[in-house]
Amino acid sequence: MILIIRYGTRLFGKSDYFMVDGQEAFVQTKFYHCSYMPCAPEESYLFLKDGTTIQLPEIAGATILWAWIRYILSILFALALCGCVLAFVLMTTKDVLPWVSLGLCIFFFFVLIGSYVYKPKASEANKQKYLDILGHVQHSKTPVLASEADPLLVP
Repeated sequence: MILIIRYGTRLFGKSDYFMVDGQEAFVQTKFYHCSYMPCAPEESYLFLKDGTTIQLPEIAGATILWAWIRYILSILFALALCGCVLAFVLMTTKDVLPWVSLGLCIFFFFVLIGSYVYKPKASEANKQKYLDILGHVQHSKTPVLASEADPLLVP
């Protein structure tokens, strides 16, 4: 029997959505994972739609919460699916248990999909913190004319 265990780092917990300059931004956290179970957060990043990625100075708590909610919902769906299959294989369809397990399976499936489709908004305090970080980064990227940078380069 072969047992494969996947581990490493991966981004989880996409949350704290907000708009900046007409484009959507969100935060994700890089986790150490074992078999895609988020184990320990390493660092958080702010992503912009234009592809810009900014490392945040601290880990965003909302991303940890959403990573664990989505992982637990995945486990609950998998258990409900296994229970549904076992109930239909081992019992007759005249019993109530197979239909209850099917209902639970469908419920957890839609809640799981909903947790990935839903875009949790950033609180006003977090939004302002991210905008301050973004403003600081954008301010440091302003182009400087050669004459302003070094007076010796002026023709």
